[in-house]
Parts: sequence; structure tokens; C-alpha cells
Amino acid sequence: MLEALLYKSFPLRFIFAWLGILGLALLLFSSRRTSPKLPPRANEGTSFFSDILGFLASPVQFVELATGKYGSIFRIDCLVKQIFYLRGQKWNRFFLEMKEDTWSFSGGIGMFLDKAAKPGYFTHGRNLLGSINRGVNRSAALQSYGRLAGEEAHKSLQHWSQMPDVEIFESISRFVHRVIVRCMMGEDFYDQHVDELYDLLQQMESLVGHPFNLLLPAWVPHLPGRQLAKARDRFAEIFRERLAARQLKPDVWHDSLDYINYTLNDPRTAQLEDYYPSHHVVLMFAAHTSTVASIAWTIVELLRHPIYQEEIRESLATTSDIHQCAPLLACLREEGRRYSGVHMFRTTKRPVSLEGSDYTVPENSVVLISPYLTHHDPAIYPNPHEYKPHRWLLPDGRLDPWNGPKEAAFLQFGAGNHRCPGENFAAIMAREFLAALLMNYEMEWGSDGAPADFSRLDFTKVGSPWLEGDATVRIRPRELGA
Repeated sequence: MLEALLYKSFPLRFIFAWLGILGLALLLFSSRRTSPKLPPRANEGTSFFSDILGFLASPVQFVELATGKYGSIFRIDCLVKQIFYLRGQKWNRFFLEMKEDTWSFSGGIGMFLDKAAKPGYFTHGRNLLGSINRGVNRSAALQSYGRLAGEEAHKSLQHWSQMPDVEIFESISRFVHRVIVRCMMGEDFYDQHVDELYDLLQQMESLVGHPFNLLLPAWVPHLPGRQLAKARDRFAEIFRERLAARQLKPDVWHDSLDYINYTLNDPRTAQLEDYYPSHHVVLMFAAHTSTVASIAWTIVELLRHPIYQEEIRESLATTSDIHQCAPLLACLREEGRRYSGVHMFRTTKRPVSLEGSDYTVPENSVVLISPYLTHHDPAIYPNPHEYKPHRWLLPDGRLDPWNGPKEAAFLQFGAGNHRCPGENFAAIMAREFLAALLMNYEMEWGSDGAPADFSRLDFTKVGSPWLEGDATVRIRPRELGA
């Protein structure tokens, strides 16, 4: 996520140059104080400018080279912040098991999304984020979300079938957005504002990572800051309009299973209504991109490996519950292994010694691990660059439960206490869409054929990578009895 918010086409060298004096001054000041022993700096040049530029330009290659040179612990200097990188399953577990009041996930999010949120939101963010698990994972809510996701899948696929070509990632992006709005916000937001909300979130995603918004204090005026504030304020205005309308008809919304209705009726979050718009901006940043990637990359891989299409279809034909279709689950898990985000990060609130080493991570730093590189470690996953869904199946065809939190080797949704509370919701969307697609349609590459290079991963988004340039698909209804 860090590189997603920092790495943009804007001339970063210019920004770094005029901030360099401040960075050097702070580094000189800090060098005069007694400090703990730090890991080696993973340098591609002679300055921290070259460090961060190399890291942002090619994060996977940078980290792989640094691991080869310096081992499982190293650091990257980034102006006034230091980034500490931990590699391997041992350090994955260490990272994931650290308590929130020591190394903070929510604090890390706040570093980059604070200007997309109402001031004060992150003070209450932990309480609101804690409500996601309670509100979204209710049995009745998940059943409702599955039904709504299925309806949206059939609508989208019917529309796809009437078009000559469809851009896979872009079209799945709109499907996922519509499901999120309908389930999390409610039918009123969906009916009145679904397309406007999509446009606003696209604007905010591009603006929040602009170097001016990222690096300049909020009180410094500039055009990207004003644009971000305008989009944020309109998002909040939509919430005020819809919630005011709900208050006029409380009986209509009393039993609604949308997540907003849950937070309005939960005494732990009901008094935080003013922060709901900011909360849903954060949720949609977290939920959207990776869910799109999960569905879209699975479609891409099924087009590249048609044998798995038929395997899933055969299983769906004899399975009463699509959410228990083992070949489909295996394909989704293999997609999650191959195309997870490159980094998972936390901010430090206090110094922590790294057990078994002489190093200490100081406070006010950033600590990273890499789901992507963990998932491509041949010591954990033989032939990691091959698409092999059967690696997740037992000999009898059931899904292998391997890779729980103790292994810390499969990190698509985190692990342990820091596992993503929206995992079930994201999985429901993916299964409903893919099952509807495979049961009812035949698919082939679009008129331009298959992309020439599937290794062009776009890591600049918030979450799992998409394919640079996208790819097109053409679908047609299956014949009866096919």
C-alpha cells in the first residue's frame, strides 16, 4: 500500500529535492543523539534519494536484491521516515503478532488517508474498524450479501454478453463497487448515488497519492488539496442527505441488513455518525482494489488454462452450495497467492528489539513485510510462478486447510488477530460472480486476443496489483445442456 500511495507519474525527484534539506537536517540532528543499532541500509546509490526512488520504481526487484545482499532485515531511508523491512515466515509471524498499541495497522492507514477523512476520524478509527467484524460477519447479513452479489453478477454478465468486448479489470471494478454500495451502505445509496460514488472514489484514490497531498501539511494551499477536499465534502454530503431521509422513515429501515444501519443501532458507533463518510472511504479503499483483482485475475487464469473451467463446471453441477465448490475455492486461493499486494505495513509507536538480532526498530518508523514475495518463495511454494490450483487440494479433492496463521505463509487477508474482517464478504462476491459466469456463459479473449505480457503488474493501486493495460474478454450464453 505504501508504494501505491507514493509512486505516481508526478516528478518525484523535484519533490524530493526541495524537501531534501529538511530531511538531511533531521538526519544530522538524529545522528547526534544516542540511537539503537539499526539494520543495514539497502542502498542502490549513495543517498536516501536513490533508495526510495529505486524502491518505488520497482518494489519487487528492489526488495529481492536487498534480501540477497543483506538478509532478512534491512532498512530503506525515506526522507524523514525510515522503512524497516522484515523477510521470511519467522518475521511475518513477529510482525503479525505484535500488538496494535506497539506497531499500529490503523496508524499506518492514517498516515496516508488522513486528508481523505474528516479531522478526528482516526481518533475513533479503531472503534469503527472494530465494528466491521461484528456488523459484516453476521450470519443473516452474509446471506443477504450473497443474494445481492448474485443479483449484481447476473446483471453485469447479461450486460457483458451484449457487448463485443469487455475490459476485465475495469468492468469487474464497477461490479464490485455496486455490490459494496448496495450491501454496506444500503439500497438508498445504491438507487440514488451508486455511479456518483464510484466517480468520487476514483477521484479520491488518484488525489490522495498526489505528492502535494502526501507530503505537504494540510494548511498549505494547492490545487490537488482543494480537489481532494471537494470530493471528500461531496461524499459526506451524500451521507447527510441519505441519513436525514432515513430518519423520516425509521420503520422502513428498522430491519435493513446494510452495515450503515448496523452502526446506527450499535451504541458503540451510533454517536460517531459524523465520521461515517470517512469510515466508508477507508473501507472502500481497503475492499475494492483487492476484490477486483481476485475476480479479474481468476478470469484471466481460467482463460489461460481452460481445463480448470471445465473442472469447476463439473463440480458446480453436483454441488448444492457454490461456496463449497472445492475447485473454485482452489482457483481463488491460487490467484490470491500469485497476485497479492507487494507490501503490508505498520507504523511503530515504541521501540522494539528484533529477537535473535542486534537490531532495534525505533518509534515513528514504518515496518513492512511482503505477502507477494512470501507467496513466491520456492521454499514455501514449489514452482511459485506457475498457476497450480491443485496445490490447494487434498488427494480426495477437498480443500487443504494448510497455511493457517501459525505458518504465516499465506497472507492474502493477513493472519491471526490482524486477519481482514471483510474476508468473508470479499470471498462471497468472488464466488458468486465466477459461479454465475462459468455456469451460464462461455468466454474467450476479446478481439485483440490475449495480452502479450502477463507479468506487467500495476502495484500503484491500494491493494493487490491489476494487469497494466487491462485485457478484454468476450462472453456468450451457454447452450442448454452444454
